[in-house]
Amino acid sequence: MNWRQILLKTGGLCSVAAALATQAAIADPAGVYVRSLRGEASHVERCFDAVQKPGAAGLQGIEACTELVEGDPPRDRLRMAGLTNRAILYRRAGQLDLAQQDCVRALAYHDAGADTATSCAAVYLSSGKPELALRVLSESEAPASENRAQYFHNLALAHHDLGQYALAYEAMERALDAEPGFAPTVELKALYRVEAAN
Repeated sequence: MNWRQILLKTGGLCSVAAALATQAAIADPAGVYVRSLRGEASHVERCFDAVQKPGAAGLQGIEACTELVEGDPPRDRLRMAGLTNRAILYRRAGQLDLAQQDCVRALAYHDAGADTATSCAAVYLSSGKPELALRVLSESEAPASENRAQYFHNLALAHHDLGQYALAYEAMERALDAEPGFAPTVELKALYRVEAAN
């Protein structure tokens, strides 16, 4: 594995030094669920359920999300959820161009929210575009509870990939405050060490 040593001069009480792997784990978002009472429950549920299986990117889940996205009549909240969830599934399948296209469409909704931002940040991080990940997270508020650790973890990765290590460390602390023991953040934080400034 390719490791590199990075020393930061923060000018504060401490400096952060990290031995960092080139590929850190991206928090896999839990997806977006919108309850439907108009008969779309079958593909709403199938689309959301497909995202709940970590690592899964089955064709049936993508098809269910596509039904949701292209459903008639178009309903913004359902379409936005379908786009977000399909982006997650495309990302898992390695189809990053399609995932990014869905994120652009999902984020265009005025009420896209933190879950969509967290999910699309994962897509952009996987695509090697941390500046886009940072932008979508910065334009969104952190979720109140669910997915809060994922939000801050992906924010930490975006800062990390941009060389903003002190900000990455702060975001890691916030992720662990939200969910102590959150595995992706624990692994990332283990690569950092805090040293007293000279």
